[in-house]
Amino acid sequence: MRAVKCFAVAGLLVLVACGSEPDQWTDENGQIQTVAEFRLVQAENGIRDWMLSGDSAVYREADSLLFITEVNIVFYKDDVPESFVRSDTATSDLVNGLTVLWGNVHAENVNGRTLDTDLLNWSDSMETFETDCLVTFVIPESTGTVTTLNGRGVILDTGLSAVGDVIVRDSFTAVTTGELPFDE
Repeated sequence: MRAVKCFAVAGLLVLVACGSEPDQWTDENGQIQTVAEFRLVQAENGIRDWMLSGDSAVYREADSLLFITEVNIVFYKDDVPESFVRSDTATSDLVNGLTVLWGNVHAENVNGRTLDTDLLNWSDSMETFETDCLVTFVIPESTGTVTTLNGRGVILDTGLSAVGDVIVRDSFTAVTTGELPFDE
């Protein structure tokens, strides 16, 4: 348990520089459960929406908060995997459906889009990812070109597509590589 606390404190210190940090993880009176090889699946009528798993999880009953290590999330569309997210650690509030992932966050979808950042907030009810941190977002096109966006702050759906209009919070740079089609 002491190693988990030290790891959580170190992770929280890294987050101070970017975005809002997750809830403080402190000892409280109440029941705490530790689970190895944690897995949680949300499904409706036998059709999976998402699966959250980790090497280990500590569950605090007092506020239904999970602290998870070596996190993996699979998002499904019609019970078929659509996108994947992994991170070093996460906290997940099971009451309000908010999960904060941090440390080497990498997301990708089945079409090859990828997102890399230090901290990512996932809202289960809104089905969105959001961050104020620096991001690298890679978008391969069917024409063979690849656009790489670098900047700060993004809101995407769990399939790694834009939610509504694309809003750039701070300056982004975009680099497209490959052969661009030329209209004569």
